[in-house]
Amino acid sequence: MTTTDNRISAWLACPECEAPCLDRQLPKKAELRCTRCGVRVKIASGRHSLQPAWAFATAGLFVAILANVEPIMTFDVAGDTQSNHIVSGVIELARQGYGPVAALVCFAGVIAPVLHLTAIWYVASACCLRRRWPAVHRVAVLIEMLEPWNLVPVYAIATVVAVVKLDMMGTVDWKAGALWILVLSLCSLCAAEAFDRELVEERLEALK
Repeated sequence: MTTTDNRISAWLACPECEAPCLDRQLPKKAELRCTRCGVRVKIASGRHSLQPAWAFATAGLFVAILANVEPIMTFDVAGDTQSNHIVSGVIELARQGYGPVAALVCFAGVIAPVLHLTAIWYVASACCLRRRWPAVHRVAVLIEMLEPWNLVPVYAIATVVAVVKLDMMGTVDWKAGALWILVLSLCSLCAAEAFDRELVEERLEALK
């Protein structure tokens, strides 16, 4: 691999015709297209730091604790008051015999969001601190695998819909957990948006 003026780092293969395209640093919003078929080979991300992703992931991990321990709402029907947490639905599904569904909801609503944020934090911290943590490349791949399973934003929307329906049967009071779920959703979305895989590969390559 050759480098000229720190602008040429490698040859990239066109995803359509596999023609070699000379890689280079691109200005913001620019893109590199194949000279043979015109397919876009690379686009400039415009990001030069992973600190935003690191910050959002750190905040998200702290908020995830609060979102899981604080009650989301209280539901009162004829004097019978019940406090609900994120795991309340999982426990109720398991109690009614829907074990596989309960496991799926637990993974997508609790486990996967925490693992996703932890993976982003791990990789972003390695890049920002210039430390080659163990198995950091594998963790970077894990981020892409976990992202579709991070359904906290969907859970937040589903909670609002459920409250609207429950409000017709009794009295529903929002609790602090609902706010933390909203903040966790925003942190998850922002962390995923700020995480740049190409920038990660570039930073990790420089650590070799």
